[in-house]
Amino acid sequence: MAESSQRRPRRIRNYLLFTLGVIVALSAAIGLTARPRLEHWLRTTVIATLEKRLDSHVELQRISIEIGPVTRISGGPLTIRHRSRLDVAPLVHLDWFETTMTWRELLRRPRRVDTITLTGLAIAIPPSPGEGQPRFPKADKTSGESSATTIGDVTAHDVATERPVQGQPPTSAAPPQVAPPAGTPGKTPAVIIGRITADAATLTILPREIRKLPRRFVMHRLTVRDITTTLPMSFETVLENPQPRGRIESSGTFGPWNVETPARTPLEADYRFVDADLSTIKGIAGIVQSTGTYDGVLERIEAVGTTTMPGFDLKVGGRPMPLSTKFTVIVDGTNGNTYIQPAEGLLGAHTPIRVTGGIVKAEDRRGRTVDLATTITNGRLEEVLALVVDGAPAMRGRLGVVASLLIPPGPVPVVDKMVLAGRFTLADATFTSRVMQDKLDELSRRAQGRPRDADITRALSAFTGQFRMADGVIRFPAVSFVVDGARVELSGTYAVRGQGLHFDGRIRLQAGVSQMLVGKKRWLLRPFDRLFRRDGATEFPIHIRGSVAHPVFGVDVRETVKRALLPGR
Repeated sequence: MAESSQRRPRRIRNYLLFTLGVIVALSAAIGLTARPRLEHWLRTTVIATLEKRLDSHVELQRISIEIGPVTRISGGPLTIRHRSRLDVAPLVHLDWFETTMTWRELLRRPRRVDTITLTGLAIAIPPSPGEGQPRFPKADKTSGESSATTIGDVTAHDVATERPVQGQPPTSAAPPQVAPPAGTPGKTPAVIIGRITADAATLTILPREIRKLPRRFVMHRLTVRDITTTLPMSFETVLENPQPRGRIESSGTFGPWNVETPARTPLEADYRFVDADLSTIKGIAGIVQSTGTYDGVLERIEAVGTTTMPGFDLKVGGRPMPLSTKFTVIVDGTNGNTYIQPAEGLLGAHTPIRVTGGIVKAEDRRGRTVDLATTITNGRLEEVLALVVDGAPAMRGRLGVVASLLIPPGPVPVVDKMVLAGRFTLADATFTSRVMQDKLDELSRRAQGRPRDADITRALSAFTGQFRMADGVIRFPAVSFVVDGARVELSGTYAVRGQGLHFDGRIRLQAGVSQMLVGKKRWLLRPFDRLFRRDGATEFPIHIRGSVAHPVFGVDVRETVKRALLPGR
């Protein structure tokens, strides 16, 4: 009786173990037989959904499902091509994706996916149609194509951006509004994705012209949240800018996605450009910090910001100077051209600079051309000279400049390839060298016929002229400066690197030759005053040689004698 009662629990246990084994075996068999069908169904569903939502042709090679308490879904490669642009790189390509879902997440409505991991993600945004449509339309930021998918949080690492360079500047008029695609923003999504991570991803905005090469930026980190296809999504990113090399941190909103024309997808964000190293551009140096905001659509972005640089250096023998700017720029995403509208800068402590123009694709070579209009109003000459002259600047004064600046692409240092042409004025100019200033004071005293008047000191001079800088040499076709009693008119050159001077011209003096002298010489030369007078002034041909640090002034005696003996010369 006792033995029979002991066998009964053993039979029940064996029966339960047998039943459990059968269930496990059946489950495994069902899983093995059903998984291929489930994978096929899921692959077909993913393709159909993406093709409908993105108006694209979708290719997905395979999907794998591992069923368990936590179901693992993976697949790839996945390629999405916009139906209207099958001639360019895929809109989206990824090598592999992977996610996990619990049974609770699978059974909920809407289904919730916590994390999707992407590998080898590449996104290419084709340009909008160029003919017969607005070039830079504004996209609506609050409405868009409806979708059955909502993505709640997206994180990506090592993303790169390409941008080509070509075309003409956009017009200043506000672009026309473009109606957003119709949709049903209130529709409940079928799937909510909480997080997507992608390593080594790329983002390319394609140019309109196939022959143009896009430009690439590398993003180390990208985080996108609150994503839907009907509302803007927030993002944060850190990317590496290649030239000037530095780190860009940005956060803002992106979307909703424009299904018909992806290039017109809107975005709005702020940024920090950290430790940008200007030495990656040959011929200049300095570390730049910049902050600001930008918005628009992918093919037309307007940015407003500021920059600070404690030490901007032209690397031609001068010393670094602080430079700060406030700017508004428009970036043409179809070619990478940047248009400055305008930038207001401050060099040193007292030299304001205003710049407008563009940084555009060079038509005849690889790279970009800087083409700017530059204005300096009430600046300080000594702060500008400090960039190119070693040691203390030779002169001080109030500087005004109106000039055009052209810097072509290429490996040549900036100072040697830049072309700067325009006009300048210099008021209240004085020499920092006591010797030079004494000579100027003496010139002023003699020019006024008062060579012994000690009250004439610290004579101020005013300069005006034209200039053109090319190949590292500044050419002055016409320069004049005035001090009390004298006017000097010159033409010549100044070599930026060697600081060499080579000028020829004339000096016109208020006083006669005899009035510039004292004692007996004054009386002896009085009869000859008229020989050197021309148009009411005493005139001598002069030249300047040497360098800024050691200038050599001289009178062309031979030419002076010829003019005195041949009045018509």
